[in-house]
Amino acid sequence: MSPSYLFKVVTVGSAAVGKTSMILRYVTGRFREYYAPTLGADFSVKHIDFDKTTVKLQIWDLGSQDFLGQVRAGFYPGARGVVFLFDVTSEESYEALNDWKKEVDTHIKDYRSVVVANKTDLEDDRVVKKKEGKKVANEFDAAYIETSVKLNENVDDAFMLIAQSIMDDFG
Repeated sequence: MSPSYLFKVVTVGSAAVGKTSMILRYVTGRFREYYAPTLGADFSVKHIDFDKTTVKLQIWDLGSQDFLGQVRAGFYPGARGVVFLFDVTSEESYEALNDWKKEVDTHIKDYRSVVVANKTDLEDDRVVKKKEGKKVANEFDAAYIETSVKLNENVDDAFMLIAQSIMDDFG
């Protein structure tokens, strides 16, 4: 029987950057056209096969509203991975990444992370350049990837990056 791991991953970022949509797309293959804020937290599960190892990703979608800070605090413990998500059409969501990093670092001491630049299908509205995204990922010691959840571009790859990074800790 092959070894099996369970890894908790939390997804954080400003409101409306696509956290819930990204998780929904990854787990079910569907895309949701409308925005509905996550109040509190929700989670989904996805199995990934690496060679002879099965990994079960428990992906937590944490609500981003300021008043949920105390609620979010209870969902960080046990997380091995963090997906920091921002919207390439929103300078504010990019600038907020440092606040998200501070919050995460307050609750989790040892984790792997990926910075995800979402909504690349909206190229005409883009305000955050790829090099800026890579810069913050480098500062966070994180992987970097650009996605379009709407077009299903690099969504699976983003979660594979975080899962592989966590797996590397297990040698």
